[in-house]
Amino acid sequence: MLFKKLLDRIKRSIWLYPVLYSLGAIVLAVVVIFLDTDYFFDLAKIIPSLFLTSTEQARSLLSLIAGAFITIMTFTFSTTMVVLTMYSSQFSPRVVENFLANKATMKSFGILISGFIYAIMTLFFLQPGNSADGVISASIGVFYIIIGLVNFIVFIASVGTYIQAGNLIDRLYERAENDIIDYRNQIKEYRHVSDEAVAQLKEKALIFSPDSGYIQEIDYRGIYQAARDSQAIVRFDKVPGQFLTERSPIAVIYFDDETPIEENIIQRIVRSVMVGQTRTETQDFSFSIQKIAEVALKALSPGINDPNTAIHCIRQLGLLIRDLSQIEQGYILMKDEEEMGALYREGYNLNLVLTDVFVPIIHYGHKDILVMREVMKAYRHMLEKAPGRNKTTIYEYARRLKQKMDMMSLHDEEYELINHEFEEIQTRMA
Repeated sequence: MLFKKLLDRIKRSIWLYPVLYSLGAIVLAVVVIFLDTDYFFDLAKIIPSLFLTSTEQARSLLSLIAGAFITIMTFTFSTTMVVLTMYSSQFSPRVVENFLANKATMKSFGILISGFIYAIMTLFFLQPGNSADGVISASIGVFYIIIGLVNFIVFIASVGTYIQAGNLIDRLYERAENDIIDYRNQIKEYRHVSDEAVAQLKEKALIFSPDSGYIQEIDYRGIYQAARDSQAIVRFDKVPGQFLTERSPIAVIYFDDETPIEENIIQRIVRSVMVGQTRTETQDFSFSIQKIAEVALKALSPGINDPNTAIHCIRQLGLLIRDLSQIEQGYILMKDEEEMGALYREGYNLNLVLTDVFVPIIHYGHKDILVMREVMKAYRHMLEKAPGRNKTTIYEYARRLKQKMDMMSLHDEEYELINHEFEEIQTRMA
């Protein structure tokens, strides 16, 4: 898990593509330098003369190319900083990483940095009189700058797409939707168990968090395998995205009274939990849902006052939580009928999700009747696929919102908008 954590950090690092592209540029520059000095063979006998230039001409072209790369790189970095500032101020600081994680952005940095490195290295080693027959470094540099310009245009087009609120919300929605589908596919082969049934088990040993921070990833199969090997029953009480301290209990082990607790199983369970200082979207689809909710809250703030963006966010949130509400609350039992070991892994609590997402939106946007009507519609959409217990939970949130709106001084037309949606919800509950 430690190696996986390091690998995940490398993948999410903004330096990944610039470093890889720069290393490639260094290798290319070394090869070209050897070719220009006729170290391997006579270059003029292999390469058409069209692609060969004199040493002085090559030095002039490479100087121009290096300057062009620096100019484009400066403009690209400045544009990126403007976008990051706008993302943080108008949307949410949590969505900044989504822009930085975009491959088009990181590849643009990589190509521009590597192009400058190539031009400087070949220019440094290209001394006057190196080759009487011509050199190829300038021709490769010309192709490199053309690639850089094309990539720069792609970068500008990508920025123009990313700064639009609707596109940002749609990307967050697609990421969360795919993660929810993957989660449902993972657990559909297992049986759901109610909280009451799990509460009847008697605790034998607590397992505490290995570190303070957010749960970034959980190797459930690793925990299940540890439980099978020790013929123990493990109840894992956390889900990705939750914040832990060093003394936070994350799991409980159940044994027969005659069975001793093996230290090995505790260590294996602890190693199966990846804890870090930031939340990630690897397994935590609720983080993507939270980002959409934060965009909605920012749109409802007096400084921005963009209710249409907030309404779009609420619609997407309603669809996402509708898919999530199909999953019954409680624990997911991972157990082979022929094995003694078992893992009870906690599922996502719909009540907590609704609280984290819609309570802040209602608090800050309750004076906008159109926004509240959209929240009521979102509750109605959730009821379409929710099982009985989840239906009751959703209806309770809709009833609280209706009570809150009844306490406000609304015009008859405004009251009718809310009342109509609530009656639709009551019809679905019947």
